[in-house]
Amino acid sequence: MVLIFIEWKNRNLDFSNLNFLILILFFVLFEAIGINFQSFVSKKFGNSERTGLFFSTGVIISVLSAAILSPGLAALIPLIGYIFLRINVIFSKNYFYFLFNTSSLGIATYVTSKFLHFSFDFFGNNLYFGILFITFGSIIYFTLNVSFSIIFLFSIYETTSKELVDIVIGEGKFLNAFSTSINTLIIYVLYNYMGIFAIPISLFTLITIQLSNYYANKYRNAKIELLMALIKSIEEKDPYTAGHGEKVAKIASEIASELGFIKREVELLKTAAILHDIGKIGIPDLIILKRGKLSPEEYLIMKEHPKKGYEILKQINEFEDTVAKWVLHHHERWDGKGYPDGLKGEEIPLEARILTIADVYHALISNRPYRDALSREKALNIIEEEAGKIFDPQLVKIFIKLAKEGRI
Repeated sequence: MVLIFIEWKNRNLDFSNLNFLILILFFVLFEAIGINFQSFVSKKFGNSERTGLFFSTGVIISVLSAAILSPGLAALIPLIGYIFLRINVIFSKNYFYFLFNTSSLGIATYVTSKFLHFSFDFFGNNLYFGILFITFGSIIYFTLNVSFSIIFLFSIYETTSKELVDIVIGEGKFLNAFSTSINTLIIYVLYNYMGIFAIPISLFTLITIQLSNYYANKYRNAKIELLMALIKSIEEKDPYTAGHGEKVAKIASEIASELGFIKREVELLKTAAILHDIGKIGIPDLIILKRGKLSPEEYLIMKEHPKKGYEILKQINEFEDTVAKWVLHHHERWDGKGYPDGLKGEEIPLEARILTIADVYHALISNRPYRDALSREKALNIIEEEAGKIFDPQLVKIFIKLAKEGRI
């Protein structure tokens, strides 16, 4: 508000500017589409949870306003737009969120506009320079926005952490910011040829891209659900391993949380734990369900299941360098005598080392066709004895600590 007051005192606010009025209209219209698009998709597909799809061109409008309008008018657009869209928040107990959003966006837009107008005045406003300046302007805008968000969250939680930063830029937000910058550049180029009405024309392209991303994400989720069903069917064949994946996931998540993994990383590890034996779908039932000890030939076949699991899981792009590799290496040993690749020590991914401890421990305390379940104390002793041989010794210390605290 101080910046806007200064601009008003300097007579830099022309409220009759047609572009200003049109951009406010577009900001409100497109942000309203973004707010309602989530509800539309949820209702259409009968999903009450968030879909991860939130379409918004408000950021694009803000950066374009910074280039087209004076800094004062550009900074006013988020304020006026959110007054129309979220008037109810102003009178709620969460009014400070409204104040933060409008203030941070207004300041980011104002500073970006100052930079762009200085650049245009100094270097000239041709298309090629304009593209370069808009690129840097977008970086300035997003940097300020992210910085303000981290400061705001720090003031609420009074701490900084990897998870707090992940809230701001994690889970694809950074990639989305990059994509938005590209879209802003495209619309800016079109604006130079078509004027202000390049914005609504571009909207249809942006919606198409977002819908494509949504259906791709929906297809990915369907594949994961299928894999979950497959692993459940494998476990259901053998009463001795029913529920094994979920139990391993619980143990692994406790270790990961103790190590400071953020929520998204813990969830990925839990997915790997649940699916760590998915490769057994390619192993004959005669071997999987055998009640006695496996012969050397049968054991060699069984040892193929991590590789088979990797081949299945890497088909999901997000899993190729995460879940799939952790599953591939969950039978490696700290001393290098494991399989399939004979990795040793820290050559083994940390997540795979966690899975190894969780998998072996749960197997020890579970009934098997060839032996009864071991007591908790006996199983913990075995885990300690194998530290530095099968298991990462540092992880064993953490595991034993959690066990003593009753978290495992």
